[in-house]
Order: sequence, then structure tokens, then C-alpha cells
Amino acid sequence: MKNTACIICSAFMLMFLLSSCKHKVDADTEKEAIKTVINSETQAWIDKNPEKMKEFYIHDASQTRVNIQDSVYTISTGWDKRSVAIDTLAKYADWVGVEEFRVEKEFLEIKVMEDAAWAVLKETQNMTYYGSPATSVAIIHVVLEKVKKDWKISCFIKSNI
Repeated sequence: MKNTACIICSAFMLMFLLSSCKHKVDADTEKEAIKTVINSETQAWIDKNPEKMKEFYIHDASQTRVNIQDSVYTISTGWDKRSVAIDTLAKYADWVGVEEFRVEKEFLEIKVMEDAAWAVLKETQNMTYYGSPATSVAIIHVVLEKVKKDWKISCFIKSNI
């Protein structure tokens, strides 16, 4: 009976010790890393560099992109489709007539949970289009997963406002 009680007590102590050794997340450091991924992906798009863009995404069947404009939305799921869409977007992006293009991001909220995170941001694109100022504003929701030590985008939802 004494051995059973000792074994049970030892098991509880071991469980307590292992649960207290859980990886601590430095939220501020992780949030900055997430901002860097999101901003770097945008810069790769501006630079028309699809191979660089692809580095920031998870290449799996659940990879998802949703675009919402007014009452119309498009959704594409799966890396096979997303990869082709990134290539097409970068190849055929029409910058004719666009000058002084810049993107400003206001990160509204980022939540980090160990190896998963999400970010909500407001993106404003300012430019001069054929001599006239133009602005495009969107709310973006990005879901990320930590792969090894790097944050990767698994879902990207963009809603123009």
C-alpha cells in the first residue's frame, strides 16, 4: 500500500514538474516577428517576387485566401491553387500609371498562442494613379502557425472597405 501511494505521489509530482516546464511565449517578441512576416510578404508583392512571397506561407492543403469586396467574395484553398495565384498576381500585377506607391499598416490586434497566432490590421495603399491621388483601404485578418522557429501564414482574409 505504501508503494502504491509513493508511486501515485511521484507521478503527480512528475506531472506537476513537466507542466510547469511549459515553453514560455514572449508575446512582444513574437508579435514583432509576426509583423515582420506580414510586412515582408507585402514587400515581396510590391517587388513582384513570387518566390520570396511563397517563403512566408505554409505549403499545405489548408492554405486559404479569402478576398471580400462589397457583397462579393472569392476563396481559394490548397497550396497548389495558392501557389499558382501568387505566381499570376506577381507576374501580371499592373503597375502602369502608378507612382509614389506606398503601403501603411496599422496593426489593430495580434494574439499569440504558443505555435499559432492571428493578426488583424488595417492596410492603406496610397499612390498617384495617372497623376491623381488614389487610396485603397482594407481590413486584413492573418492566421499564422509557427513552423520550426518561423511564423508562416496559413490563412489570409482581405476585406476592402
